[in-house]
Amino acid sequence: MFRRMLLVLFAFMLVSFATQAKAAGGQFSLYAGYLNPGDLNLQNVRTGLDLRGTGLYGARAEVDFLKIFGMEENFGFSPRLFNSALFPGQASDARGFLYSTNFIVNIPLSRFVPYVTAGVGLIKPWGSSLASFDTTFAGNYGGGIKLTRLIGPVGLRFDVRGWRTADILNQGGLNIFESSGALTFSW
Repeated sequence: MFRRMLLVLFAFMLVSFATQAKAAGGQFSLYAGYLNPGDLNLQNVRTGLDLRGTGLYGARAEVDFLKIFGMEENFGFSPRLFNSALFPGQASDARGFLYSTNFIVNIPLSRFVPYVTAGVGLIKPWGSSLASFDTTFAGNYGGGIKLTRLIGPVGLRFDVRGWRTADILNQGGLNIFESSGALTFSW
């Protein structure tokens, strides 16, 4: 069921961007990076919640208008969103999907394009010990640098973002730091 929902969502993203791509410029990026959750609170640190960093892999599709403004869809996967010792004797590694829609402000300086971004989305963790931690609303903000059309339509992109989730396990929101590098394809 969940896999079908993800496939439908991915197909919808591709169709919506393909129809808009004829009228505007944009980029498709494949990225890899680092995701580091912050502490929920001091009590969780005392009880053994281990929020170590992990890898992050995904794709971003951006459609620009007026060369300065754009909209972006992000879909990322983390093979270990966090690991917790709160559930002794149980496997507690949580994998997760991160999805967001962002507004982007580009500052085009030829092939060098600094930008800022902010948006909202969802974080969907799963694992055997996380029944009470389900999909949660999240906001994100950040920025980076795009090096566009270095070789034909191919370029590079470097991002730094912060994520803030809604309440998790009745312990407050979670702060997450993300940094990534991407291979981009411009149209």
